[in-house]
Amino acid sequence: MAIEDSFDIVNDPGATTTTVPSDPATAKLGTALQDTEIPVKLLYSKSKVYVHPSTKVNDFIPGYISIVEKAPHEYLIAWTPEALILSKDMEAFVQVDNNPEDEEGSTVMIPSLMDRPHDQYSLYALSSPLENINSVFVRPPCFTKWYGSVVLNFKDGSSSAPLWFHDDESRSTVLQKNTQGGKFSDDQGTECQVRWGGDEFMHRLCQLTQVTRSENDAHLYLVGERKASSTTTSAASKKQHAYDTSVFDSTQMDPWMATWKEFRWNALEKLSRITKFSRDAAAGVLNHPASRQFTSNLPPRLQEALNTDAVRATTDDYDSARIYLAKWAAGLAARSDQDTPIERRYRHVGIWGHGWEEETALGVFEVLNNENDFSIPTHTRTQPISEAEWRSFFDEQGRLSVGEPYIRKRIFCGGLDPSIRREAWLFLTDVFPWNSTADERERLAEQYRQSYRELRSKWLDDPEVKESAKFQDQKHRIDKDVHRTDRTVPFYAKEDMPNPDVTMHVGTNENLEKLKELLCTYNMYNTDLGYVQGMSDLLSPLYMVIQDDLVFQAFVGFMNRTKSNFYMDQSGMHRQLLIMDTLLQFMDPSLYKHFQRADSDNLFFCFRWFLVWFKRELSWDDTLTMWEVLWSDYLTDKFMFFVALAILDQHRDSIIDYLRSFDEIIKYINDLSMDINVQETLQRAEILFYQFKQRVEAVDTKREQLQQSLESASKEAKEERRDMQAQLNKLPTVSEMLRELIATGEESSNIATNSNSEKEKV
Repeated sequence: MAIEDSFDIVNDPGATTTTVPSDPATAKLGTALQDTEIPVKLLYSKSKVYVHPSTKVNDFIPGYISIVEKAPHEYLIAWTPEALILSKDMEAFVQVDNNPEDEEGSTVMIPSLMDRPHDQYSLYALSSPLENINSVFVRPPCFTKWYGSVVLNFKDGSSSAPLWFHDDESRSTVLQKNTQGGKFSDDQGTECQVRWGGDEFMHRLCQLTQVTRSENDAHLYLVGERKASSTTTSAASKKQHAYDTSVFDSTQMDPWMATWKEFRWNALEKLSRITKFSRDAAAGVLNHPASRQFTSNLPPRLQEALNTDAVRATTDDYDSARIYLAKWAAGLAARSDQDTPIERRYRHVGIWGHGWEEETALGVFEVLNNENDFSIPTHTRTQPISEAEWRSFFDEQGRLSVGEPYIRKRIFCGGLDPSIRREAWLFLTDVFPWNSTADERERLAEQYRQSYRELRSKWLDDPEVKESAKFQDQKHRIDKDVHRTDRTVPFYAKEDMPNPDVTMHVGTNENLEKLKELLCTYNMYNTDLGYVQGMSDLLSPLYMVIQDDLVFQAFVGFMNRTKSNFYMDQSGMHRQLLIMDTLLQFMDPSLYKHFQRADSDNLFFCFRWFLVWFKRELSWDDTLTMWEVLWSDYLTDKFMFFVALAILDQHRDSIIDYLRSFDEIIKYINDLSMDINVQETLQRAEILFYQFKQRVEAVDTKREQLQQSLESASKEAKEERRDMQAQLNKLPTVSEMLRELIATGEESSNIATNSNSEKEKV
């Protein structure tokens, strides 16, 4: 239905059918340019021109619309998916795209486009001689369609898919907006118009051939006799044909839509930075007559944020404008994801979806199409381990009868049913060895309980220690933090007994008092570290699940993993943020660069995530699931970095499109708290891990290939050697810090296999 709807704008009587080739081999791409490898001249290129196969954003295919000169007076109109442009050719497209005003100086030579692999991308690719185009249907942006589009109608009666110009993503359009206000004017002094990608395309088309507006349809333009080559036309001729006001100006968007576009580019950008302006200046922006014409078209909450009276009263609504838009867009994307088949939902994650916009020898599809098998991985999330299944893992002596890797994998894939958490967590936190028997575990449990009681008595039964200033200071901090920890959880909510500390003036309950006792004992156990704020967040779920003095040993095991988070010099947190910084640069350089532009590349918003293992971001039950997955160490003992990457990846488009400052980004990400789908996040994190591993392998393979080629190349082939060395220099560096992320986890080599292999016997 969505495809038919997107084609109903084709009104050329000469175009009797609107077709998408059922066989990519029949697509026009393979007929116009595959017959020769002679370089052609790229005259015009515009990035971020999309085909919309459906209404779902994830299905949109980005590409370049271009005009190519094969020979003097012989032109081709092409639309090429980004995925089909090799990295060595991409530079030419980018160069021409970024220099739209330099119509002669920016033309470059590129290899002829050869026939591409038969896949979903080549299904929509096209390249047609200009003489085969009968007409062009142009629909400028309007209030019902944010993006403008063009449809090419061919003389054989077929039509292209609508080509949608995503101007807010196109580098050249954004550049024009920044340098020229997004406008252009002709040499005859006519009024400047707001530019959009489609009328720029028509402007270039008018320079090559006769274009006349249809008398029957204001949006239809008939393509006729060709003019002289744009590269040889005289200046006088160019001036004569550059702007035909009867044709070209009619492709302009509605003036109010142009105003709205300008407002979106300019006014909202200022609103998001309202703290830099005076209140009077802010009110002036919205008092402008143009702004009042379209505020009624905005969502109610945004209308309120843009209300002039609200501006004068407070600047907070302005700060929220961008954040609101980002949340709104993220909500739409989430609803779209819910309707997307599971096998396609993560197609645009990581290496496939975002690509590498850095200048690198690793073009995305060049990497994927080498001899390695880069099939798109899937996640392995499944149902939690039930009590019956858990019991089946042990023999009559209570010893594990399946391999430890197998049970870790099951916990990673599904988590645990609440009925078995207490028992399983004692394994996951290193209280009990996996190969112990039931009798051995009982003896260990009694030893741990006795050790805990002895350690507790060192402060509880010793007045000198208990009344010392140092201990009292720590005790006061513990008491204060415990009374602020998880008080919405029923287990800790009551205040049904008086507080032993009369200075606190609040009631308490036995569970809160037990947390205090455990933390004071840990303060005595680890005298170098003592108690640090945040530890109560890690202990609280452990105690609610275990509810036994054994929880102290479980907490010790957990702290052995996380104690560096609490170092006074912050070295542990600094290292984790550095790892995240490096991982994000490697996996999503575009998002990282956006954080740099927004002064957010310190990744401060990840601090709380890592400090308490996402506990402040997730609901109580989801926190328990997250922790047992992270404890499993199945793929890596550093899986939390991929969880963090998954959260950012899920919201990357909203962040890039709408958020421009540190304050906006930190508020948006903090507001995700309690609104993160743990299953969706774990699925995405697992896929990102597999893709990270594939990318590391791809870089290593590419580097090895280039080094071998360089070593075997003749010393006389200086140019060839320079080219190979240049490619080597462009390869991203895979640091040891990154390699540590995949150094553990025995099962990580088997990417996303759901096979029911036999359980490995101990």
